[in-house]
Amino acid sequence: MLRRIHLHGTLKSIHSGPIEVHAASPAEALKAITRQVKGFGGNAVTGPLRVKVLGHETIEDLIAVGGARDLHLFPQLNGGKNGGFFQILIGAVLVAASFIAGPLIGPILLKIGIVMILGGILQLFNTPKRDNKDKEEKKSHYLGAPKNTVEIGTRIPILCGEDLVGGHYLSFNIDAVDTGVV
Repeated sequence: MLRRIHLHGTLKSIHSGPIEVHAASPAEALKAITRQVKGFGGNAVTGPLRVKVLGHETIEDLIAVGGARDLHLFPQLNGGKNGGFFQILIGAVLVAASFIAGPLIGPILLKIGIVMILGGILQLFNTPKRDNKDKEEKKSHYLGAPKNTVEIGTRIPILCGEDLVGGHYLSFNIDAVDTGVV
């Protein structure tokens, strides 16, 4: 099925006009344009590009065969922690209390209230950090160095000059076999 993909918002800078692809499902169409059109991969600073497909709220809607011929992609808005509104509210109460309080405590409450309001506004703009709780730490019980594990993608530094560093044990296809003496 021929699908026409329309880009909206900041995505228009990637490609002008609609993109036409042959795909059985909306997910296949998205996969095709993200692999073929430059700009959908994101970059190292902002991370992967996140998009919202109009009319498709779940993954099941995207992978279902058929569906709409015209897909409208919007950049996904993300960000905001939950504590920002509460912090702004407390800051506003402290600013109001600073006018009621005396000349000794009033300026202190005013400064604290303003800082809390600004901090709450900044929390609304910050994106939450990812939790790595489900990531298990893999340790080798055969090597005794304090840093003896290296995962795929770990950077290995190249040093110039003299420096005291801990090492990484890099190994491939090593089996620990218990052998007995006959």
